[in-house]
Amino acid sequence: MREILIKTSTSDNRRRRNLLMTEIINENGLVARAEKRYAYFVTEKSDPVTKESLHAWIESQTKLKQKKPRHISIRRIFDKESGIGQTVYRTTGSFYVLKEFKIYVVVFLHSVKFDILSGTATL
Repeated sequence: MREILIKTSTSDNRRRRNLLMTEIINENGLVARAEKRYAYFVTEKSDPVTKESLHAWIESQTKLKQKKPRHISIRRIFDKESGIGQTVYRTTGSFYVLKEFKIYVVVFLHSVKFDILSGTATL
């Protein structure tokens, strides 16, 4: 049996948006939960970009982007005796969106968590 729950939310000022998908799996004596979480923070650059300043802005951001790599982390915990464990994957970063000469900065956090809640012991 599988249960899937999806939740979305947007802050009042529409700058933060979240998506959460949770799946619970109950098959052959194994109970597990997979949780996928996506969070986005959107801000608008205060000065509109002109055609003349666009290339200079892109060049300056290209130099800055090289200094800010995405961050990825993976953590795994598993107990062989009980068969219970957890794996967590997280990545953070940012990107830019240009729409009608307005620049938006989008910072994101994606995480995937997989929990084995009950299972049989492995030899």
